Amino acid sequence: MNTITIRGWVFASIVVVLSLAAYERNRVWKNEYILWKDVVQKSPNKAVPHVNLGNAFVRRCVLERAEKEFKLALEINPRDIRAINGLAVIYLKQKNYDEAIRLFEILAKDKTNEPGFDSNLGVAYMGKGLLDKAIEQFKAALNVDPDFPDAHSNLGLAYKKKGMLKEAKEEFEKALQLSPEHIDAKRDLDEVKQLLLGEITK
Repeated sequence: MNTITIRGWVFASIVVVLSLAAYERNRVWKNEYILWKDVVQKSPNKAVPHVNLGNAFVRRCVLERAEKEFKLALEINPRDIRAINGLAVIYLKQKNYDEAIRLFEILAKDKTNEPGFDSNLGVAYMGKGLLDKAIEQFKAALNVDPDFPDAHSNLGLAYKKKGMLKEAKEEFEKALQLSPEHIDAKRDLDEVKQLLLGEITK
């Protein structure tokens, strides 16, 4: 096994850099939170401040408070797309696939020119094991935007789960052509290549 030795001064400089990065992230978060909390307090009957505060909480993974803000926004404007999407994303993160599907279906139906909603709906279907429905949604997303790398990667993953390895490989390769640093596509393509190699050598 190769080992990496880091000299003390190098390690110290890395620690300083990491500390500064953490400080900067906390400062940005604090400023964002204070900003939108202040706006919410001054304009509690407007949906946008609640949505933006909810998004700030999502970025900080404080999902319960984010959910509360999105629901407050929807009490003010039940058709606010950003609030509906925010709630759907929270439910997806919490693996509450039924609620995520319900909300993403609303968005995909209302906003047929937004491939992200179709792709996210596909992810929710896939989480519930509804692979054929997931594939349908990923293809719908790609019909709107053929150069959407996440949709190619997600479609590849659905094919992989169905054992359609050649099709999966093609989709992961397309995702990487569009986004060479796509981490999920890289990992899944390597796995599919290994599985295909195993089939060939049987």
